[in-house]
Amino acid sequence: MESTNIFQIMGTTGSLIMCASSVPQIIKTYRMKCADNLSGAYLAILMIGMSLILLYALHVKDIVFIMGNSISLTLTAILIALRRKYSTSVRQSET
Repeated sequence: MESTNIFQIMGTTGSLIMCASSVPQIIKTYRMKCADNLSGAYLAILMIGMSLILLYALHVKDIVFIMGNSISLTLTAILIALRRKYSTSVRQSET
């Protein structure tokens, strides 16, 4: 097997793992209907970083990183929406 194929498999596997990493938090937040322990700053910085990586991946036309970062951005956006919906500190500041 060529080293290029090995690295492509490793990159794809890593992207899938990164995508899957937020799923347990999304499930937990949805089930508990509570997002008070989610850091808004962390989520914002994560979105900025993933967006920049996605822009770079689009520039170099790397499909592995394009797909991985697109999915991760979507899952992080879901987590931000759940935080906005269920966080009592966010709800209190809106009233």
